[in-house]
Amino acid sequence: MAIVNGFKAIRYNPEIINDFAKVLAPPYDVINKDEQEELFEKDPHNVIRLILPKGEGNSKYELAAKTFRDWFVEDILMQDEDEAIYPYYQEFEEKGRRLTRKGFIARVKLEDFSTKIILPHERTFPKHKADRMKLMTACKANMSPVFSVYSDPDGTVEKAIDLTITDKPIFEVEGNEGVVNKMWQISDPTLLKLVKETMADTSLLIADGHHRFETALEYRNNRRADAGVGTGEEPYEYVMMFLARGEGEGLVINPTHRVVKNLNGLSDQELLNKLGEEFELKKMPFNEAVSGIGDYEFTLLLGNPDNAYRATPKESGRDLGVTTLHANVFGKIIDEESAGILYSKFLNETVELVRSGEYKLAFILPELKAGDIFDVVSSGDRMPHKTTYFYPKILSGLTFNPLW
Repeated sequence: MAIVNGFKAIRYNPEIINDFAKVLAPPYDVINKDEQEELFEKDPHNVIRLILPKGEGNSKYELAAKTFRDWFVEDILMQDEDEAIYPYYQEFEEKGRRLTRKGFIARVKLEDFSTKIILPHERTFPKHKADRMKLMTACKANMSPVFSVYSDPDGTVEKAIDLTITDKPIFEVEGNEGVVNKMWQISDPTLLKLVKETMADTSLLIADGHHRFETALEYRNNRRADAGVGTGEEPYEYVMMFLARGEGEGLVINPTHRVVKNLNGLSDQELLNKLGEEFELKKMPFNEAVSGIGDYEFTLLLGNPDNAYRATPKESGRDLGVTTLHANVFGKIIDEESAGILYSKFLNETVELVRSGEYKLAFILPELKAGDIFDVVSSGDRMPHKTTYFYPKILSGLTFNPLW
């Protein structure tokens, strides 16, 4: 069973920080060099100094740890005295609708993937985990939450939180693309008990933050080896998570499309011929081809702005479109390593890159549902990297989880 508890978070002190918009930031892995510089200039206490510090080698991680300690001593950061959960709501526009993704930040017991209590859905890269391990080891804290999804068809936890939160959050910040971010703190023991009991009956699907979770597992294992026999309740046995309900209308999962720069000498017609061996290809008007794509299909966009091809597997199966694409196209026809693939979460950007001639073609993927991903990972499989884009991204700097 999943063990979900409140915790005594370290967070920005609202008595010192007057404008949270100046200190919060996007996730570290979507920030480029120019944006990193802008965030450094934005405010001397911006969280960028903790999650993506400047410097060479290991010194940058030590600098982040020193900054973390200094801000705590200077009361820029504070630690709550009571265990709590931290509801975090994001209001945003999606396809003409105003939605709110509701969730909460808590402390979750780390579980090996073999238990199937916490489920990954994407593959990870050693290089990225090494970076996060150095930061976690230096700071002795979870600096950003792992984003996970739980199933609660009745919305028991969500409804209880809605009834408990006040009109005045700790902060209300409008971020990129007009997303409004709000966070509260709830330490009511009755609610914490309800959360713990309800979550004990569900598995958790990692939506975003696979590298952070696997890093936390490795950190736990290292600490266990150093400490010898433990109680199983040491701080490093847990990880900070943001948990959102899979059935919530604000849980938006957008696909990540693949844009291909070169075909390694294949002509368009040769590509179509090879695809025709594995798929039924249907030439369709562009607007029809890029909408209503079936779960097990994908659409191929070439240079023609008026038409595209819907690809449906000839052999019936239950693999999602992205899995079929990687197994039967990138695995057999196009060499993924040399194709110069760009991953785009925006359909308009994907289409423009092909129509401009900058890229040869694009694979447009279908929308995803949390249930589809649960089905894949429950069978022990993982999806190809950069499959999902859970929108909007969670801001960095909401809370920190001490591991001491």
